[in-house]
Amino acid sequence: MSRKKIALVTGVSSGIGRAIAAVLSGGGFRVFGTMRNPNETEGRLGDVELVRLDLRDDESARSCVRTVIDRAGRVDALVNNAGYTLIGSLEETSIEEAKELFETNFFGVLRMSQAVLPIMREQGYGRIANIGSVVGFLPAPYQGIYAASKHALEGYSESLDHEVRQFGIRVSVIEPGFTRTDIARNGRLAGQPLAAYARERDHVLDAVRQSVAIGEDPVKVASVVLEALASRSPRLRYLAGREAKFISSLRKFAPDKLFEKGLRKQFKLSAA
Repeated sequence: MSRKKIALVTGVSSGIGRAIAAVLSGGGFRVFGTMRNPNETEGRLGDVELVRLDLRDDESARSCVRTVIDRAGRVDALVNNAGYTLIGSLEETSIEEAKELFETNFFGVLRMSQAVLPIMREQGYGRIANIGSVVGFLPAPYQGIYAASKHALEGYSESLDHEVRQFGIRVSVIEPGFTRTDIARNGRLAGQPLAAYARERDHVLDAVRQSVAIGEDPVKVASVVLEALASRSPRLRYLAGREAKFISSLRKFAPDKLFEKGLRKQFKLSAA
């Protein structure tokens, strides 16, 4: 009987993270999932073993990984999933709000990756899957800071992949489109709203909620993560779902003006 590989997944309380934990567990991994405040009644999520983690804190990240090592002895795969969105024009968004989002969405990935990399190097093997988004290669009006964090994740992941291949470690970015999760409901609104942006901001918020409601099943995104982690030669980027694949093709082959017009129409922005 072969030994189960050990996976650590951040942000498993709901949505894509919860689906990833379940799919990996069913796919032969022993899964450790993180929450900021796992309570006693949530001590286990099926076979998923819960670990406390605050992605904004260096010591919390190190403690989380130490807990996994103490229980399992190794970490074969890290899935950086936890994150949130921020709705508001860039003028309305304070520097502190932007910093706070990056602390979770981007620097949280750095913290967790830096915590597991020494272990993976010593093992001579590791897989890191970072949950990105199509807004890592597209604009996202009224979600500009969220898009910026996903663009940063793309550059970080590709650079890290080249650095760590020599140690038997590979890094992949999973790029879903709209997915049926609570991200829109759990997202935050910029705290300094300006009347000048109210109409378009409200249109975008409505469009995002509608698109999420009919979006991809999180299990399909999770299945792509499993594919990346199980591959002997994983790709750098994995588009997750039909919408993501369609948008990527459109971005590559459609004339810029036509693509821009379609994007503005989707988010109900003015034609100007």
